[in-house]
Amino acid sequence: MQKAHDRLEVRHLRLARAIATEGSVTRAAGFLNLSQSAVSHQLLDLERDLGTRLFDRVGKKMIPTIAGARLIAGAERLLGELEELERSLECGGAKLVMRVTTSCFTSYGWLPTALTRFNDSHPDVEIDIVIEATRRAVPALISDEVDLAIVTQPPADETWQRVAVVESELVTIASRTHPIVARVKRGHLRWDALRGHEILVHDISDTDLARLTRAVAHPVTVRKIPLSEAMLDLARSGRSIALVDRWTVEQQLGKDLVALAMTPRAPRTFYACWRRANPRGLPIRALIEEITAASARVVTQR
Repeated sequence: MQKAHDRLEVRHLRLARAIATEGSVTRAAGFLNLSQSAVSHQLLDLERDLGTRLFDRVGKKMIPTIAGARLIAGAERLLGELEELERSLECGGAKLVMRVTTSCFTSYGWLPTALTRFNDSHPDVEIDIVIEATRRAVPALISDEVDLAIVTQPPADETWQRVAVVESELVTIASRTHPIVARVKRGHLRWDALRGHEILVHDISDTDLARLTRAVAHPVTVRKIPLSEAMLDLARSGRSIALVDRWTVEQQLGKDLVALAMTPRAPRTFYACWRRANPRGLPIRALIEEITAASARVVTQR
């Protein structure tokens, strides 16, 4: 009879984790660079050796059983420790560098806090904030200039993994005495009300700028202002209005500025996006947990 400690190998842990992460045998096979048949047979052999079923098929998705969930939790922990050991040996004790960027300059106001908390638990990892990739975060990710990008429009193909970090919406920021405030109806401001006004935006991409022009349905004067503080000061003067994500500035408005909801609404989700294969074995999910927590604290403080 096979001994209990001989039944599980590292390949089994990676197999179970891949099926759970990908949700199907077919996608797990692609991730593991194996054939679908090989993955199916390995899973059947493992279930036979352990004497228990690890996954149930629900529709087209593979759902872990209680035993499977226990195995996956152990696999995440053990494989994480193994990957960390491998990195320390490969680097000869040198720090592992993880390159991070975001498509929104305002994120740099709270992102360093998340990175500091991450480094407290991962002192062997050095975080490199690639500010120069801000306006081209997705291309930088695709060309392997960065390992993790926080963006609103992540690439959609299977090469990439993404996790929602924060939900937001675009709002207009104006002085309470600005004439545009009088155009609010039923608590909302129509996009065409922006016509004829100077609009301040963060350093957005040309694609986002084209979307804004189409939404207003009229040529519009737009000024790109990288710093939120400068943007709010200009809006406070009454000369200009600002179009920004609500969560990035609302806690800084004070009594003399107002956030005007737009109609139709312009909800936006910020995603943390990275290469699914994670070839360098970076502790990306641990970093995302800190980023998500930091962004949630900003939203809560609104």
